[in-house]
Amino acid sequence: MDNLTDVQAPLDTAGQIAFEQSFYIGSYITAILYGMYLFMYFLSNYFLLYSSSDARKESFFYIFYGSLMLILWTIASSCNAIFGQLAWIDHRDVPGGPAAYLTENLSAWYNTMGTVTGICMNFLADGLLLYRCYIIWGSNFKIIALPVLIYFGAMSMAVLLIYESAIPGASFFAGDAISFGVPYFWMTIGLNIITTSLICGRLLSVRNRVRSILGEQYCQTYTGIVACLLESALPLTVFGIVYVILYARNSPYAFCFVQIWADFCAISPQIIILRVSIGKAWSKDTVASVSHLVFDHHTEKRNGMHDSNDVGLDRLGISLPREASQGTDYSTVDSPSRSTKGRGIAV
Repeated sequence: MDNLTDVQAPLDTAGQIAFEQSFYIGSYITAILYGMYLFMYFLSNYFLLYSSSDARKESFFYIFYGSLMLILWTIASSCNAIFGQLAWIDHRDVPGGPAAYLTENLSAWYNTMGTVTGICMNFLADGLLLYRCYIIWGSNFKIIALPVLIYFGAMSMAVLLIYESAIPGASFFAGDAISFGVPYFWMTIGLNIITTSLICGRLLSVRNRVRSILGEQYCQTYTGIVACLLESALPLTVFGIVYVILYARNSPYAFCFVQIWADFCAISPQIIILRVSIGKAWSKDTVASVSHLVFDHHTEKRNGMHDSNDVGLDRLGISLPREASQGTDYSTVDSPSRSTKGRGIAV
């Protein structure tokens, strides 16, 4: 009986089991999202590589950006895979079992590397979102001045978070790391909320103006609700809010959501790149053309002149088949494959 008692060692605590479940579930969801990313990545590159020669230079930027995200995500996922293998397979016999190994090695070099790559993915995603906001607001730097300050403030907090979590014996989810981690995540989430609001507000405002001039059928492609959500990377914001609440409460399930949040740091920009590659994202020319149309419309209205929708579209530089005027989708507008010399970079 004594030997049997020795064999039946106490199971992990409820918190330890919850942490392991969070790690396990998050890893599987990450694997699914990683596959989705690969599909969008190769599809985007296909359209970008087969774009016209005039747009090829602009396309290379998006290919490089997506490839860099893919490399960072692969490194982060590999680090988590190594951590899981060491805890559940290679060192499952350490005193305290896998739970003890997970707790004691949160500051290991591979976890630090995973943290660094995840934060780099976040700043790349926020950088593209800031640039999207800058473009959609007509290259007005004053609009993004506050978000840029928040961006660099979050970056400073991220550096301190990495330092504190890399100290031997430290933990990303406890101790001094949380003191810097919570401000960092709230700042980056706040940045996403601000840019999301600015982008959606701008798109909806332009939608109303274009609808009053050309009608409903000509504003759905670029300014629909779906476009607002995709352009502003709303999923990244939502998962970030859920994660930061769990992280601040030191919940064991925070590990699952930090993995999903980091996944969307790569997926959200790739959705934008995919929209660029198929010609559904706003560009500098889109903003300039819509503004020009609205200005001309009001000028001619004051002068007693009225143009038809087709004339307005001609001013936008949009060439549509005849049936498009009946409300069909003209999603190929601003597509890299139809770019011409002198056009702005499609973003």
